[in-house]
Amino acid sequence: MTSRTLLSLALLCTLTTAWAEPIVADRPGFSTGTYTVRPGHYNVELGFQGSRDGRSLPLTNVRIGSTTSTEVEVQWGGWTFANGSSTVNNLTLGGKYRLLDSDDLKLSLLGLLNLPSGNGNAAGSKAAPQLSLLWSRKELFGMLQLASSNPGTLQTQAQAAIGYSYAIDDSLSSYVELYADHPLNHSGNDVYMMDGGYAWLLNESTQLDLHIGLDLNGNAAHFIGMGYARSY
Repeated sequence: MTSRTLLSLALLCTLTTAWAEPIVADRPGFSTGTYTVRPGHYNVELGFQGSRDGRSLPLTNVRIGSTTSTEVEVQWGGWTFANGSSTVNNLTLGGKYRLLDSDDLKLSLLGLLNLPSGNGNAAGSKAAPQLSLLWSRKELFGMLQLASSNPGTLQTQAQAAIGYSYAIDDSLSSYVELYADHPLNHSGNDVYMMDGGYAWLLNESTQLDLHIGLDLNGNAAHFIGMGYARSY
């Protein structure tokens, strides 16, 4: 093999590394994407969200690729500022596994455990699990999940979302989504919301987003949010 051939192969490997696939962030929106971070890489995704009930930041999700189909997630709800006081929110640990990755349909399973690590938990609160089935088909996406809290006894919610995403150009995309939340084993009101927004791909590894959410039945609060995501 000639030195010119070796040089060409080395250059090809360098370009392949430089032209890594663009970042795929889980934010924004209620649904979580089916994509898992490549092994040896990680995403840092940060956000702000404000409503009449308060402001929360930085909404943090660190996603670490472990295999070609799995990632580990470390989430933190940041601080919530409301009524002149601040609350430290909980830490959540878990992971995502890609069940199916075809051109027609993508499926992933997300499992999380919310730890009562903040200072706003009721006495006797315990760790609470969440299990989500995530899906996407072309421009459509959504999720079905069981989420819970545990202020002494496990309280479970059934939640679902369906949305549509649209690529405006190579760097700008938008989405709209419908979301429903229903209490299963405790008293509470059903929540119905619609949200939508934009995501800007600044470069292969950096994304910004802006989104709003609208309460549809008077049982939640309108919100506005923005975020930043970067892959490493």
